[in-house]
Amino acid sequence: MKLLHIADLHLGKRVMEYSMLEDARAVMARIADVAVTEAVDGVLIAGDVYDRPLPPVEAVNLFSEFLTGLAAHRIPVLVIAGNHDSPERLAFCAELLEGSGIYVAPVCKGKPTEVVLREGDMTVAVQMVSFARPAALRPFFEQEINTPADAMRAVLAQVDLSAAHKNVLLAHAFVAGGTASESEVNPVGTVELIPTDVFAGFDYVALGHLHGPQTVAEGVRYAGSPLKYSFSEVAHQKSVTIVEICKESPVTVREIPLYPIHDMREIKGSLSALLQGEYSEDYIRAVVTDEDVPPDARIELRTVYPNLMRFAVENSRTAYEEEVEPSESVDDRDPLALFAEFYKWQNGVEPDEVRMNVMKTLLEREVGE
Repeated sequence: MKLLHIADLHLGKRVMEYSMLEDARAVMARIADVAVTEAVDGVLIAGDVYDRPLPPVEAVNLFSEFLTGLAAHRIPVLVIAGNHDSPERLAFCAELLEGSGIYVAPVCKGKPTEVVLREGDMTVAVQMVSFARPAALRPFFEQEINTPADAMRAVLAQVDLSAAHKNVLLAHAFVAGGTASESEVNPVGTVELIPTDVFAGFDYVALGHLHGPQTVAEGVRYAGSPLKYSFSEVAHQKSVTIVEICKESPVTVREIPLYPIHDMREIKGSLSALLQGEYSEDYIRAVVTDEDVPPDARIELRTVYPNLMRFAVENSRTAYEEEVEPSESVDDRDPLALFAEFYKWQNGVEPDEVRMNVMKTLLEREVGE
């Protein structure tokens, strides 16, 4: 059996006020092509379908088109809610959708939603667990539920792993050993992390939440997001994960790379060098290294990089840092000397004569008033 594992679509997302809708439309079309070309037996979507609980209409329409296309090829789709989704809204008409092979896990109420897939004489039980905070699961258990690990253990204890030949878990969580990026909601400390031993007995754990594709333990994997959503992800090679399951052998995985219509990348150098670069509509973070940067540098860069998202300056002044130990009370210091000292500390150079004269005039006016 062959499954396609994806996650963290974040449809409807805006990055620095840039709509990612067209980028998402192109990558979702590519994912659908992979599903058909690979003749997969199911698509696993591990949460964060949308970027917020109330997604824009365009995002909902895009996901609807994606599901409709897969249903037309009779490819089952299994979907759970992530921390960005509303599980109630995502599971709207879930019973009707099942008739088309679209399985959406509702709000988790203490036990997973199970879907059994069959290939020949092999059965694969997929346990679907939509994201839920520990407090929301406490009413369903007698034992104490204080952490995500407590909650996941309690939920998975309801599963009979002997009922199928192979067992797959579809979940959205921060699992110990995973590497996060800036575009995710990350816990502080380790209490929120779920250790991988919680998943003992499962042949494959299809995770969502972390945006970099990565395997955190044998059979425990994040598919990653299909697009880059922050400049902390510029080094990511986005991909989808193909999961191959055989009755008598361990699960194997392989990645199929995804290429966006607009990449997200960083460029760095002098303003003149960056302006001589090749015209690009990629999403750009530009770092200018000149000592003197003209005020219209950002405007100039947009003539070559129209999708300039971030602009930074790195030179000897911005990198300059000095810890100053005052040797006398500030009240006893000459105000003009204090200004000169502060200016040098902030900019890395002494203030010129024009600036000193302006400050001297302002101080004299203040004293006179």
